Amino acid sequence: MKESGRKPESVVEMMMYYFYDRSGQFISLTFEQECFVPNAGHVLVLAFAGEDRQEIVLTRHKCRGWEMPGGKVEPGEKPEEAARRELLEETGVEAESLHWIGQYIIDSGPGAKKAVKNIYTGMVKEWGEIPEGFETLERSVFPLSLMPFQKDMSPFIQDNIFPLCRAYLEKQK
Repeated sequence: MKESGRKPESVVEMMMYYFYDRSGQFISLTFEQECFVPNAGHVLVLAFAGEDRQEIVLTRHKCRGWEMPGGKVEPGEKPEEAARRELLEETGVEAESLHWIGQYIIDSGPGAKKAVKNIYTGMVKEWGEIPEGFETLERSVFPLSLMPFQKDMSPFIQDNIFPLCRAYLEKQK
């Protein structure tokens, strides 16, 4: 059979990343909106500290160390609302508009409920005080180029999510 030499007019290439985290949980990550699952139960926020988008705000958890702000979506709350609330509770920061850039699913194994986490980015609009009564000790600004495998970094930032988000954001420039 002779090939026509024509390429398909439109080819959609879906980019999915698959890996295991340090705990042995299976992670699937995508930046393709067509693959996003609605009603995520958790959120993660990359809050940029400056217009050049080269620095991000991290929070220092009292047990885990430095990590990106994030947490659970409360009953009746939309994921974006949860992202705003978690950012404020953990860093004292309010963001301008948030952008849903990615999503990952954590599969802890047979019988365990999968955790779906939306990933948002936003620019810091206002720096406030960190509210008392939460697990956060402090906040700080780190370069986006930071190496997440340093001693004081949380296990939650020492997986492939952060480097893959950073690479995705680099491609979007």
